[in-house]
Amino acid sequence: FIQTDAAVNPGNSGSALVNQRGDLVGINTAIASQTGSYTGYSFAVPVSIVKKVVDDIKEFGEVQRALLGVSIRSVDAALAEEYDLVKVDGVFVAEVTDNGAAKEAGIKSEDIIISVAGQSTKTSAELMERVSQFRPGDDIEVIVLRDKERNQFNVTLRTKHGDTQIVRGNITVLGA
Repeated sequence: FIQTDAAVNPGNSGSALVNQRGDLVGINTAIASQTGSYTGYSFAVPVSIVKKVVDDIKEFGEVQRALLGVSIRSVDAALAEEYDLVKVDGVFVAEVTDNGAAKEAGIKSEDIIISVAGQSTKTSAELMERVSQFRPGDDIEVIVLRDKERNQFNVTLRTKHGDTQIVRGNITVLGA
């Protein structure tokens, strides 16, 4: 999510979040508020994810969710000190899923993911956004630090069931 100060109240989520040039940045989605009305933080789904969701629904009738198959956390100062890391960025792999894509590719617990599909990945949120742009069966390059050395892995993303099957739904054309 993108945190924003846009006024989002019950009933008006789903509006466009635009920058000063009028470019679509995201879709306002939710608020974190103790009162239920706008007195807190608003969140928007980034346009890169919105585009993929729309494309998936149009092509397959269902959103395709690709997974790397890891439990993660962003590298912070305490973790960097514990593992003697040079930088306080990247995504720490706490655990790999038994039937997941990461394990199959050779990624291990305690690896630090620093790049996904050619893009720097400094936080857990960045990693999740990058992976969400792909579909099960897509091959991506993942670069990790292991024992202070860069290692490249070619990963075939999977579904939550551990396979690469595209899920097909019933496509309904509105207004037809």
